[in-house]
Amino acid sequence: MKMGAFRMFWRRRGRDRAKAEPTVPTSPVEQNAEEQPEEVEDARTAPDEAAPIELERDASRPVAIQHAAEELSRRGDRVVELFKEVRSPKGRTNLAIHLKRGSEPEEDVFVEVATGWWDEEAVRNAAKTAAILRGSDYGDVSLEFLSAYPLPDEVRFFEENSAAALLQIDLVNSDDLENPQACAEGFREAANHHWGLSLGYEIGELALIEELITAALNEELNGRSPRILDSLVHGLGCHVGETLRLHSPQGGSWHRAEEWGEGIVLEFPELTADPIGQARSFLENGPEDSVAFYADYVLGELGGRGQ
Repeated sequence: MKMGAFRMFWRRRGRDRAKAEPTVPTSPVEQNAEEQPEEVEDARTAPDEAAPIELERDASRPVAIQHAAEELSRRGDRVVELFKEVRSPKGRTNLAIHLKRGSEPEEDVFVEVATGWWDEEAVRNAAKTAAILRGSDYGDVSLEFLSAYPLPDEVRFFEENSAAALLQIDLVNSDDLENPQACAEGFREAANHHWGLSLGYEIGELALIEELITAALNEELNGRSPRILDSLVHGLGCHVGETLRLHSPQGGSWHRAEEWGEGIVLEFPELTADPIGQARSFLENGPEDSVAFYADYVLGELGGRGQ
């Protein structure tokens, strides 16, 4: 394994969203051929029902929410409440629309409406909204984003309810490389919550963490590449780094990466480690770039004990 290798950022291709196909009623057996054109005429609005809801770009959000609610009602959904306040240990937020969908039993659906451009702050706010919802009493309900601008693939991921999505969304609030100790603690708490564990910062725990993360990422594959958010890269990397720092006989301190490394690096008197870069390599490449092996190797170089 090379120590101190520079790691490039890596972007994944966006996933196309499945589009609902309109259902055309089947004519009765006794219906004759002359009546069939009339049946097609009755179903002519079906494609419109499946079309995306159009929102005016940069429009007032309340106006856009009202428009979206009216359109969803026209399409058969039952709007329960606008600006629904949702609370959880992650905070509180007002989701645009709470509605019921389908026949008995009706499905609860929350719809968030966005009219502005998806800059970094907007994406982060969407992730926080998803994290609050998933941590609330409505954690299992469907979440949808309606957007005036093209919806980023990353935000589509926030709609999911898979193990990988829930774990990574849970890490968003603690994703802060300005405070790597808090970022590491956020990862530890999320891991304990999602996997029912009581993790500390022990070298021997890293192999188990690798197995659990791999299982969560593989659960949603279905032929696709797993979606990996920076919140997971940073959380795992800071956790590995704090594990190294706490077990190293030489101590260690976090510093912003300058000539190499990803974001921040961990400096010791004799070497500099890049646990966040190593975490990204593991998440992208799998066991061949094991963070458990990496941590044990670095501690060996520092004169510490890996177990």
